[in-house]
Amino acid sequence: MVRPAMPFRFVHTADLHLDSPLRSLALRNAELAGLVRSATRNALVRIVDLCIAESVDALLIAGDLYDGSQTSMNTALFLAGELRRLDEAGIRSFIIRGNHDSQSQVTRELTLPPSVHVFAGRSRAVHVKTLANGRTVHVHGVSFADPHAPESLLPQFHPPVAGSINIGMLHTSLSGSAAHDPYAPCSVAELQRHGFDYWALGHVHQRQVHCEKPFIVMPGMPQGRDINEAGTKGVTVVTIDDEGLVTLDERPTGTAAFERHEIDVSGIADWRDMLDAVTSELILLRKNMAADNLILRLTLT
Repeated sequence: MVRPAMPFRFVHTADLHLDSPLRSLALRNAELAGLVRSATRNALVRIVDLCIAESVDALLIAGDLYDGSQTSMNTALFLAGELRRLDEAGIRSFIIRGNHDSQSQVTRELTLPPSVHVFAGRSRAVHVKTLANGRTVHVHGVSFADPHAPESLLPQFHPPVAGSINIGMLHTSLSGSAAHDPYAPCSVAELQRHGFDYWALGHVHQRQVHCEKPFIVMPGMPQGRDINEAGTKGVTVVTIDDEGLVTLDERPTGTAAFERHEIDVSGIADWRDMLDAVTSELILLRKNMAADNLILRLTLT
């Protein structure tokens, strides 16, 4: 009898920065500020909803759940409640700490559901699933207990489990990013050589697939917080079949999107005509935006 295929499916996210305080001086409007602040929580709710709707096996969070010392117990209790929803649905959660999480005092005080595994400073291979052909899936991860990690954390990882599908979780700036502090630096080539089938990264807030053999993925953040984190934000749904073939699917999760947009008003002499031209552009932009709310910085030329 031919056994049905049983792929391993998970959602990969990072850099939620729950309840992050606003950094932009332009966001002085109280209603708008409240919208953006609550959007980080809404993003996590949407991620958990997605996991449950898709019946995935696991949620992987590659660091920076919190926003440093700003974290309150209220934030942590909200996180625990969402992870509990996954636990009740039979979905496991794997978490590594990022540079912002290491500054949070509530992390150690929080009691998480039994299905949640938070990796420590030494790598450990955690068995997650056995596929239909008998092949096993293991998740590896390393956290760092300091906001600064000037050296690579890759030497802390064990080799791949032989005959298994191996997934690594790492919070890293890779070879460097202009908008982000150096953290646990390493190269794409070094990650390739380690022999894992998928690297679930975090730290850089812009989505990028750095490599496809193996897949080395920075999912970007699920919710932007200011104009410098513009564009549609989301998570990556990953499917790995019995033979180890990996497929990716990007899903939007942000409830508020920031965008810069330039409108050409050359040749328009009347104020009302200019307003009509801007309104037409805004309507078109809104139709093409997946997020519930669109926050624009307009430039008229």
